[in-house]
Amino acid sequence: MNVKETRKNRRYVPNLSADLESCDANYIRFLQLFPNHQTVDALVFVVLLGEREVEVDLRVTERCPYTTFVTISVKGGLDQLAWLVWPRLSICLYHDLSTAEVLGIGDHQKLRQRYEVPNKALHHPDEKSQVNRALGELLAVCIEHGRTQDTIMIVDD
Repeated sequence: MNVKETRKNRRYVPNLSADLESCDANYIRFLQLFPNHQTVDALVFVVLLGEREVEVDLRVTERCPYTTFVTISVKGGLDQLAWLVWPRLSICLYHDLSTAEVLGIGDHQKLRQRYEVPNKALHHPDEKSQVNRALGELLAVCIEHGRTQDTIMIVDD
């Protein structure tokens, strides 16, 4: 068996437990950042990147009994790279499952769990897993280094 045949026969197999763990952690991070998402429609965080400010905009687009749909967009901070546009993330919060999943990135609104390689759109085989991990990193940066532009009252029960 030559190398070409070996590569062709190997398919990416998603690690579902790691993917679910990432989505569950994202749900917890999201609730830490935006605890009143059921009543407030938008929240903007400012994160310093060196000397530049980056805005992370969280917007609730739809509320249902068991799910909330949110878009997250990042603006500013990279003026010297005007051609680089941060993609908008479409997120679904599943409240009954306590998990948050990226549904889409930019104009690509139906991420699949696995992509065959090669493909015309040049998607990575594990693109959905990568995007969910990137969401986790973005939320973690907002938690650790971000400051909100809005006034939030935190009440301990």
